[in-house]
Parts: sequence; structure tokens; C-alpha cells
Amino acid sequence: MRLLTGLFLCCSTWCFAALAEQPQPIRILGLQSPGEASVGYYQDLLQLVLNRTKADYGAARIELLQPPVLGDYRYLLMKQNFIDVHHFGTSPELERDLLPIRVPLLGGGLGWRGFIIRKTDRQAFRQIRQLSELKRLTACQGELWPDSDIMRAAGLKVMTAERHDQMLELLRRERCDYFPRSIFEGPVEQKAFAAAYPDLEYNTSVLLHYPFPMYYFVNKNNKVLAERLFRGLDKLARSGELLAFLQAHPIAQQVFPLSQFSKSVVFHLDNPLLPAETPLQQKDYWLGISVGDAVTTERQPD
Repeated sequence: MRLLTGLFLCCSTWCFAALAEQPQPIRILGLQSPGEASVGYYQDLLQLVLNRTKADYGAARIELLQPPVLGDYRYLLMKQNFIDVHHFGTSPELERDLLPIRVPLLGGGLGWRGFIIRKTDRQAFRQIRQLSELKRLTACQGELWPDSDIMRAAGLKVMTAERHDQMLELLRRERCDYFPRSIFEGPVEQKAFAAAYPDLEYNTSVLLHYPFPMYYFVNKNNKVLAERLFRGLDKLARSGELLAFLQAHPIAQQVFPLSQFSKSVVFHLDNPLLPAETPLQQKDYWLGISVGDAVTTERQPD
């Protein structure tokens, strides 16, 4: 009997230890459509942060869930029973309803935007020199994206849709004229949609720029995860490892060196939605794009 009791206690102790070592699942959304290839960066960065904070918070693994066909992803976080983390371009409403992790995931690069256009319009966009010319055209943007409000506030015409592939289809059907995507998102997305939309391309002859950080967000009650993500990201940013990760990642390799945009026409827009708590003074968090050197507001001669 003593032998059986001892075996039971040993087995129980081993089972509890094994359960304790099980990685905590962190639920996030997978791709909404194949053209949204840049989402892979946020998944890979999240896993890096979880790995680097393992000693203090324990092991964690990412669990990918199928995104709903339609809907506001913010509410999936607010419900707290569907996903644990999602990335958003920040806005006052998001920071009111959720906990923002205020370390920009792209170094502010989300606010540098080239355009997905029809290839037949390539020359027309190369000839644009004034914002008034762009105001005659119509942009496609996400229904719930803060970009739509930022662009409208600047006097630009915007047509919205809920899904990424719907915006590509509107552009193909000439319902809109350009689809702004960040310098990190556009090139990799072009590779993803090339077969389905061979007549579209990502073009950087004209860029929009506005301060617009992309953050991870979590539910307001998930303060432990928020602390974990901030500590991990802040350390990566201050050490330079976040920039190195960005430069080496497949979605971003083609963006560097940033001097490649020196011949682009850049229109600087205000962001009336930028929260006051945005860490603009934390230099380690932001890409060092010098407007005077790397980018100009007028095209340079070829």
C-alpha cells in the first residue's frame, strides 16, 4: 500500500509540474486575406517579445484564430473571451477602450504611405506635385481605419470598405484611384496579390506622411500581459534590436535604406487623432527618417 501511495504521489507531482510548464496560449487573429501578408511581421515580433520575457513571466505560445468575415476587431479584445492581443494604428477611441502598448511596432513607419495603383496610372502619379492634384482623386481605405479620418481631415476623398481584398477589387474596378499602404506593407502585399491582381502595383513616386504609430493593444483587464509586452518591446527598442529585427524581416528588407525615397514627392498631413500620450520624444522608438536628407517635398531631377 505504501508503495502504491508513493507511486501515486510521484505521478501527481510529475503531472502538476508538466501542467505548470505548459506554455500560456496567446490568442491572436490570423490573415484576413492572402493579400494581407504584412500581418506576419506582427505575429513574429509578438513571439520574439514573448520569448524574451519568458524568464519573468513564463513560457507563452501564439494561437492563431480565424478572423471573422466582418466586424470591428476592437470588440473582440473588449470581450476578453476571443483574442488576447491585436495590432492597431492608434486613435483616442482605441486608447480609451483598450490598453495600448506604447512602443511603435514599425518605428512610426506606418505613417509613411505609398500607393497601390493601377499600372496604367503610373505616369499620372509620377506627375503629381501638389496636394490639390491628389485631392481630385479618390483613395480606398478601411471602414474602421483611423487613416480614413486623417485623410478626410486633410481634404482628401476617401471610399471605404471593410476587407483588404475588397479595397483591391474597388481599385481594379476603377471605383477608387489609389490605396495607401505603408512603405512596409505595400511591397510585400504586392507580391501576395500579384497573381490575383496583375494590373495593380505598389508605387512610391508620391508618399503621404503623418505621425501614426502602430501598437499592440490588449484588454483593459489584462494588465499583466500589457506589462509583459511593454517591458519586452521597450528593451528591444532601446537596445536597437527592434530596429535590427525590422530591417531583417521579410516584410521590411526592401524598405532599407530609407534614402531610396529621396526622389518621392511627400505630402505631410496633420494627424488630428494622435493621442497626447504618444511618446514622440522617445527617440529610440522611431525611425530616423530625415526629411531634409532622405525625403523631400518636391521631386528631385532624375
